[in-house]
Amino acid sequence: MTHSRYIAWGDSAVGNLKQLNKLTGQSHAIIAVLDDFRMGPLSDADQLSPTLRTDWWKAVWSAQWWYNEAEYEAELVAYFAESQHHLLSALATPEPITIWIGNNAHDRLMLAMIASLTPEQTPLSIVDVTGHVPYHHEGQYAVAMCPPESLMPLAPRPLSDTERTELGQLWADWKSKGLGWREIDADGRIVDYPLDHLDAVLLAKTAELSPQSSSRVVGEIMGQHPGMVPDSFLFWRLELLRQAGRVVFTPRQGPAPQAPTVTLA
Repeated sequence: MTHSRYIAWGDSAVGNLKQLNKLTGQSHAIIAVLDDFRMGPLSDADQLSPTLRTDWWKAVWSAQWWYNEAEYEAELVAYFAESQHHLLSALATPEPITIWIGNNAHDRLMLAMIASLTPEQTPLSIVDVTGHVPYHHEGQYAVAMCPPESLMPLAPRPLSDTERTELGQLWADWKSKGLGWREIDADGRIVDYPLDHLDAVLLAKTAELSPQSSSRVVGEIMGQHPGMVPDSFLFWRLELLRQAGRVVFTPRQGPAPQAPTVTLA
């Protein structure tokens, strides 16, 4: 059997693929993409030392309720850089690559980026879980959602030269225009919304639940919004609303750091 290197988005998806290796008696190398291409500027997201992208993530990390700059930032930046280096090093070598994806905006852009950076002689295949497993969120699929057993029947499909060219152009287009928050629309297209796209949703949910833990506010939106919005993005937007005087945070006491209570200003 030909062994391919597997690439997937996030630690949970990588864990599922590692378990799939065990279930099938295979030994595919598995590479994680830790960046999230659904949000923020993409102009240098495919570079080895992405200054703009790293600065973007520093801003997002600093808005998380658990964050302590002195304790976490250097470690997070190093982890981000190590992941990026591992990925780009893998893409520069000719061994076969299989990209595991769903139909969410990040996976589409991840696939496009990989196709744009991989040498022509490197065989590229995909495994798209969309519609082939019973696990999804409002029609949005991700490998991280799939128990390893559900992945066993799925087989890689080679990408044609035409597909690789089209994907490379897709990534080039989004590198120049991607700035905000990205989702898949009803027609299956990637759409870039302004960064404040979900601020009204955050304010409405805060008004509905107030006073309430910010984790509860964020968690309910994550469960209800069809775009699989991550908590990091919502906490960042909530912090910007606090800075703008739209909401108020009240610290919560406990033996470990607690998400603050949030109310409308």
